[in-house]
Amino acid sequence: MSVEKNMSKLVSDYAIENFRHGLNCAESVYHALLRAGALEGIDPSTASMVLGFGGGVGLSGCICGALSAAIIANGAKYGRKDPYAVPEEVRGSEITARYYRRYNNLIHDFTEVYGSPLCKEICGKYEDWNSKERKVGCLKMIGGTAALAYRYLQISQEASESMPYQENLAGKE
Repeated sequence: MSVEKNMSKLVSDYAIENFRHGLNCAESVYHALLRAGALEGIDPSTASMVLGFGGGVGLSGCICGALSAAIIANGAKYGRKDPYAVPEEVRGSEITARYYRRYNNLIHDFTEVYGSPLCKEICGKYEDWNSKERKVGCLKMIGGTAALAYRYLQISQEASESMPYQENLAGKE
């Protein structure tokens, strides 16, 4: 098995273990990436930022917490460290040209697998939030999302800049 496949499985296993030990979906994914070394150089205390994303942001059912953690992890590694270092006349357009493609593709890949980026739609098929079925469904999705996050962390900034846009608000290609 390749190193990348081994790491992807390790990250997935860590995320599942985290969820089984009481971390929420967002914490499970982010902590797994930290623990596996996929976020080398990122301060481990940044994990506290993802807590509120569980349950689709504080149980509101909006964007899936596991997906949010995947996006945050990629931002921690590839986001602009100092946006004010970019000249003002290109600061806004640089985001579209250099950064959004990674996140646009990540959310589309997630949605292709799980049917929606929204927690309320992913979990809506379960009658009871506290049911074993919902927890097992989320457990599988958390493991898969951790692996997806890891896969995107392996895409260099340069390579992400040439990714084609999927459906988007600005009609970008």
